[in-house]
Amino acid sequence: MAFRTTAILRQGLKLRSPIELAQRTACLELVIIRRSLETDALKGLCGEDIVGVEKTVEAMTTAMYENRLDVYATSVEKSMLVKPYRTWESSDYAYGDHCEALGVLLWLIGRQQAIPTYYSNFNLYRLLHDSGIVAHGFSNIEKYVNSFMSSQIHQTFDKQQLQRAAGTSEAWLWRSRAQALLGLRDKLCRIYSNLTGDTQDSSLEAKLRAPNIPHSQCKMIANLHETIALAAQRAHEKGFIGEIVGGDFGVGMDIKENNAVPAEQRRSATVPYSSLDPDHLDSLRRIAESRFLAFAWASGKIDKWCPEKAGELAPINPVNALWTPDEN
Repeated sequence: MAFRTTAILRQGLKLRSPIELAQRTACLELVIIRRSLETDALKGLCGEDIVGVEKTVEAMTTAMYENRLDVYATSVEKSMLVKPYRTWESSDYAYGDHCEALGVLLWLIGRQQAIPTYYSNFNLYRLLHDSGIVAHGFSNIEKYVNSFMSSQIHQTFDKQQLQRAAGTSEAWLWRSRAQALLGLRDKLCRIYSNLTGDTQDSSLEAKLRAPNIPHSQCKMIANLHETIALAAQRAHEKGFIGEIVGGDFGVGMDIKENNAVPAEQRRSATVPYSSLDPDHLDSLRRIAESRFLAFAWASGKIDKWCPEKAGELAPINPVNALWTPDEN
């Protein structure tokens, strides 16, 4: 198994064609722009020019059909784009919340120089500027997409950098899922304590077995902190994370300062992933899932673009990138 896995990894990831990547990028960008307009409306930021925004929305829908993007858009995306302005539902907002996936796709077609750390977001306005779609106007999307017909599109990475970028995405997705298991473990322990009144005498494995969880899974969940520490070490060795803190993935955080302190003078610190509050944990989970979705689709590991299943995707590598054998 180790020999076969290493041999597969040496071949590297095989991406979809540049034009396929550009088609998906264009569809996703229309959805994200529309989501931005709908979000502004929800927040009351659309101003008095509602008619103007409605015309922009109509122009986007028209552009989707005139530029034949309806052939490449998912059925959900088409449904979202044809809805009248200010009629989106909560599921539409969730489906369109994939600026991070757009950033990865733009990196893959050479329109982004780098992928930010997995605790920093892409800048949406920079993405829209760099993609070229907005600059060329909605009516020229087909021309934009067709410019990627050549297989010689300039890319900002080589095979090893692509493999590392995908591995980094996989590692941070693994860490977010491990955090979800930690949350489940704590919840099950609380249930056990409430049922038995035992708050400290029983072993962790015993508490986990009480809700009829299989023994093998109890052992894995009980030893999760040790597994995370090993994963952090492996991730650091492979270059997937920049720093290990407290036996965990290091996450850069801005230190809260007095509002009078200029932004450029504010300090930052690196903290363990597990020390983050629920809002930050959710933010990192969404970054990891969205970027991994882009890598999984671009490498052909999934046939269809399916944001609603981003949390269920299997590893891109034969086994998770954290645990693949090192090449000699």
